[in-house]
Amino acid sequence: MAAHTSFFFFVFLLTHFLFYSSPTTFALFSTNHPPICHDHEKSALLQFKDSFIIIDDRRVDCDPKSEGWKVDGGEAASDCCLWDGVECDDITGHVISLDLSGSCLSGSINSSSSLFQLLHLRSLNLAYNHFNFSSIPSALGHFQNLTHLNLSDSVVYGPIPSSISNLSKLYSLDLSRNFLELRNADFKTLIRKLQVLHLDDILANSSSLVSLSLVDSNLQGEFPARIFQLPKLEVLLLDSNYYLTGHLPEFHSSSPLRKLSAFNCNLSGHIPSSLQNLMQLVYLDLGDNSFGVQDTSSLSWVGHLAKLTYLSLRNSNLSDEIPSSLANLTNLSVLSLRFNQLTGPLPAWLGTLPN
Repeated sequence: MAAHTSFFFFVFLLTHFLFYSSPTTFALFSTNHPPICHDHEKSALLQFKDSFIIIDDRRVDCDPKSEGWKVDGGEAASDCCLWDGVECDDITGHVISLDLSGSCLSGSINSSSSLFQLLHLRSLNLAYNHFNFSSIPSALGHFQNLTHLNLSDSVVYGPIPSSISNLSKLYSLDLSRNFLELRNADFKTLIRKLQVLHLDDILANSSSLVSLSLVDSNLQGEFPARIFQLPKLEVLLLDSNYYLTGHLPEFHSSSPLRKLSAFNCNLSGHIPSSLQNLMQLVYLDLGDNSFGVQDTSSLSWVGHLAKLTYLSLRNSNLSDEIPSSLANLTNLSVLSLRFNQLTGPLPAWLGTLPN
């Protein structure tokens, strides 16, 4: 009986307290009252803002969000959680999202920027600004909670820093329409973590790229045909990216390509005869794609690739007889024509290929 009396007395006191408490006291019990941002993060945001000027950029309609950031003028003005482009965690008050896209900021950015004091960031969007051909800061790798990063069309230059591959929670990455290279980035490791990746005009503009391997990287979408034509590219490996689409381009005689492997990549269209221009080619695997039906008589170009040691056109919708041009490939050690619609006898010259 005493226990029941104590319980009801507690309920009475709590009800009395909540009813007669001031709004300020009651706010302590409310989860709807947003926290005020941390002073050091407010300071970091203002320093970041002050490191740039706003220019009239004709590429985009300017929306200079940071112009309204202030340190006085009441709570609504001085609380950085209420600033345009800034989002804070509802519980901790830490800045978790910064969106200054299209703000027409102009200036350089580097790893000493106050931006990297915002260690709780989950989303960072600085697209459509002008960072004056700065390199992407390696300090981005410090944002261990980052899930979304967008630096598209922001005039950054040089290699993608390898530190980006340390962002274990990164879900979406957009670095398109910049002046970037893949020289140091652990690209395969990075791609395995991502579900959204935009690198438009980066790979295709990597004029110094010599070797590119994207084997089994779960690539999706259309693969830029221009990558096959990069002027210094010697090795291109795309195997086992079945969700890719695209086609083989026309190849030029100036190409130094030595190894081209695009096995199981869902490429469509036809196999171009201009492959005969790849005079340095020693390895060619185009098997298990979605090429249209092609008569083997159109493969006479193969005989011009005198350095070939490996050739696979398995499951490539080839019809008719084994092309006689293959007899010229005296360096060939592996030949695979499995799962095609070949007819006729096995040619005698197959037994005379020395390797």
